Amino acid sequence: AHYDPDTEDTWGIPDLLCVKVVISSEKYMVLLEDLQSRFDFKPLSAISPLDNFSLPSREEDPVSIIKWFVDNYPLAPNEKQKWHKLIIDNEGTDIHCPEHYKGLPRHYAVAFYKFLKNKLCFNPEEVPIQKAFSEQLLEKHGVYPLYFGQRFIYLLCDNPKTYEFEDEWLSEGHEAREIVPVLADADSIRSAIAKSRGTTFKSNDIVEACELHYSEDQNLLDIDPVEIAEVNPLNPNTSPEEVIKWVLFRAVSGRGSDLHVEKYYNTARFRARIDGSLKTIHSCSEEQLPRFIALFKNFSNMGHQHQNLQDARFGMKIGRKRIDVRVSAMPCRKENQKLTMRFLDKQDGIKELSELHLSERQSGIVNSTMTRDQGLVLVTGPTGSGKTTTLYAFINSINQDDINIHTIEDPIEYEIEGINQTQTDEFHGIDFATGLRSLLRADPDVILVGESRDEETATAAINAALTGHLVLTTLHANDSLRAVSRLISMGVEPYLLGDALAMSQAQRLVKKLCSYCKREVPVSNEMQDLFYKNGVISDQINEPIYEAEGCEECGGSGFLGRVAIMEMCPINQLISEMISSGTSMSEMRKEAAKQGVLSLYQEGMKQVVLGNTTIEEISKLSHFGAME
Repeated sequence: AHYDPDTEDTWGIPDLLCVKVVISSEKYMVLLEDLQSRFDFKPLSAISPLDNFSLPSREEDPVSIIKWFVDNYPLAPNEKQKWHKLIIDNEGTDIHCPEHYKGLPRHYAVAFYKFLKNKLCFNPEEVPIQKAFSEQLLEKHGVYPLYFGQRFIYLLCDNPKTYEFEDEWLSEGHEAREIVPVLADADSIRSAIAKSRGTTFKSNDIVEACELHYSEDQNLLDIDPVEIAEVNPLNPNTSPEEVIKWVLFRAVSGRGSDLHVEKYYNTARFRARIDGSLKTIHSCSEEQLPRFIALFKNFSNMGHQHQNLQDARFGMKIGRKRIDVRVSAMPCRKENQKLTMRFLDKQDGIKELSELHLSERQSGIVNSTMTRDQGLVLVTGPTGSGKTTTLYAFINSINQDDINIHTIEDPIEYEIEGINQTQTDEFHGIDFATGLRSLLRADPDVILVGESRDEETATAAINAALTGHLVLTTLHANDSLRAVSRLISMGVEPYLLGDALAMSQAQRLVKKLCSYCKREVPVSNEMQDLFYKNGVISDQINEPIYEAEGCEECGGSGFLGRVAIMEMCPINQLISEMISSGTSMSEMRKEAAKQGVLSLYQEGMKQVVLGNTTIEEISKLSHFGAME
C-alpha cells in the first residue's frame, strides 16, 4: 500500500505480491509507523536492491517459487518452519495439487495454489467491510467485493463465472460496472461475509442454519414515528424503503397482528390483519412489487429464490418498542411471490392472568391446575386463536424461584426472564419429541411443549406428565373434549391419557367492542330466551347489551382489540375414568355440563351479556351449541 500508486517503492515486498491502492497521506504516515513498529525495519527507498532481483515466473518449478518466497518475504519464524516443511515433504512431487497445502495458514495455501495455477488471488482475511451489496446476495452467489469503484468491481469468488451474480445485481436497478474476478476458496469468502457482519464464521458451520440467528441479532429496522408521519406513500418521489417503513408502522400502530404482501390484479397490495379481519392499508402498481419483496427479504436475510418456501425473521424498532417479525415467503403463479409477516411484540406479548378476562370460575380452575405437581394441560384452537399467549400467561403466573420451568418452542415467540426456553432445530436434531426427552434430564418442575404434532410428541408429553411433571402443550382440536379423541386417534393409549390429563381448554378470539362508541340496545324477549336456554342467565336481565357503532378511536369499525372466549374443562375423577374406558363423546359432554363446563358458544354469550362483544360476533360460534 502507498499513497502514490506510481512509485516503484514497495517497502521490500516484491511487486509480484503487491496490490496497489490509493490512500491519503495521513493514513500513509499512520501505516508507515505501524509497519515500522510491528516489523522493526525501515522501508526501502524507491531505488530498492530488490530491483536487481530476478523475480520468478509462474512457469518455473513450483518448489523453486516457494523457496524464493521463503528466502525473500519477511515471514514469522513459525510460518517459515511450515513453508520449509512443505518444501522438504514435496521435493519431486506435483505441488500443484491442493492436498499438499494442508496444514498451512488457509490464506497462504489458497493464494499459492491460485498463483501457481496462473490465477489472480488475494487474502480474504484482509478484506474491507462492505456496504455496497446485501449480505444475502453475497451469500447466495458465494462472492464478496474486494474493491467497489465507479468503473470496476474486484469480486472475491471461487469461480470466475459471475454472470448470475451480475444479472441479479443489475436487475435490482444498479449501474453496470466491469467485474474482475479475484479467486479465493469458499470458506474464506464466507469468513469475509461474516467479518462484514461483525461475526466469526467456522468452516464446519452451515450458512443456512445461521441465517435466522443473524437476522434475529443483527437486522434491526429502525422506524422513527416522527419521520414516518411526514411520508406520503402515494408520492412518486417516495422511495420504496420509505413506503415499506410507512406500511409497517401503519400495520403495527393499527394493532395489526399480520401483514400480507401480494399481487392483486394489476396492483401490489398490502393487507394487515386487524382484530382478526384483513384490511387493505396500501396498494400501488404491480411493477413495484418485486422491489418491495426484495427489500423485505433483505431485512430478514432471505435469499432471492422465487420458487422456494422460505422462513426467516427480523427485528423492528418503533420508538422505544421492539417487535420481532416472522417472515414467510411462498411462490405463487406466474413466478410471483407472497410474503406474510407475523408481528410479535416483546413488551405486550406477556400478559398477566388478570388481563385474560377470566371469570371467577375460570380463575379458580387455572389456579388449582397450575399449582398441581403433575398432569397434562391442553390448550386447543386454530392458528391465531391466542393459544401461546394463554400458555405464557399460565406459566408466568407461577414463575418464581422455587420452580424450574423449561419450554421447547418453534419458534420462541416471547422471551420470559426466569424461564428456560429452547428453540427447536431440525438441523441439529432438536424437535419437540427429542427435546422433551432431553428436558426431563434438566430437572424441570413445569414443561411447556409448543405443540403436540404427532404420536411421538404426544406420548412423550403424557409420560412426562405421569412421572412428576406439570406439562402444558397445544393441540389443534375444535373443542376441549374433542382434544381427547384427537390424541387417541393419533395413537395415544386412552388409559394413559385418562390418568395424565388435568385440564383441557379450547379457545377462540372474537372482536371486542370499542368502549368509546359502543351503543346500548335493549334486550328483546327473544334474546332473553336465548340467554336462558344456553345457561347464561338464570333470571331476566334488565341491563342492556351493546352493538358496534364506529368512531375515530376504532377507525370506524366499532371494535377495538379482541377478547378470548375460553371453554375450560377440568378433568375430575369421573371424566378421567370415562376417557380411560373409551366412553362416547356425548356422554363425556353431559358429564362436563354437570360439572359446570360451558361450551365456546355459551362462554361467548356471557361476553355479550358483559358488554364485551356483540351477538353477531358470537353467532359465528353457534355451531358449537350448548355443552349438553
